[in-house]
Amino acid sequence: MSARNSKMKKGFFISFEGGEGTGKSTQVRLLANKLTERGSLVHITREPGGTELSEKIRNILKTSSNVDPITEMLLMFAARREHFIKSIYPLLKQGYVIICDRFYDSSLVYQGILKNIPIEQIMQLKEITLKSFEPDFTVILDLPPSIAKERIQHRQLYLDDYDMMSENEYNIIRNGFRKISEAFPFRCKIINASGDEKKVSSRVYKAVKRFIPEIEGRPL
Repeated sequence: MSARNSKMKKGFFISFEGGEGTGKSTQVRLLANKLTERGSLVHITREPGGTELSEKIRNILKTSSNVDPITEMLLMFAARREHFIKSIYPLLKQGYVIICDRFYDSSLVYQGILKNIPIEQIMQLKEITLKSFEPDFTVILDLPPSIAKERIQHRQLYLDDYDMMSENEYNIIRNGFRKISEAFPFRCKIINASGDEKKVSSRVYKAVKRFIPEIEGRPL
């Protein structure tokens, strides 16, 4: 059941997925700006993160090396549960469009496909923490690993373990998100993330409008 079809809310939940260096944060911001200009109440958030406790868990994950995959998965879903009940759920009931930089699809790819945790175990945690909740729409930004790695190398930021992955691992993640789009075609759209950020933003917005045509012009 998607967030939009649930009786619990009036808003919309849009997630952005993709490998490192695909431009998720930039495209989240650009989509938020467009929807705000058109009259929507918009809230930007991220995972792990989104609440005080979830941000603390994010900091642990970002500053720790060689974390056991199951430990990492449990921490991710602890942060996700806190995020969902303290931020996502209340804002959806208020009619917000929530745009989230990563959601549970990232766990399926990073902890599941990349780190070989059985998908069934991850989905059990998803059921415990989120029940039947699903994004209304998921944007999957797709970029060749060579370009993604080049972008990351130009960042003037701290690089974590995921930023430093091999090109083969980047390929595994890229193909993992493609599998996600095949598994959930009713809510997922792969977007070419190559080129100018404004062109990518236009592709994203057209896809959002096609999947959620009522996102504009609705009473707030």
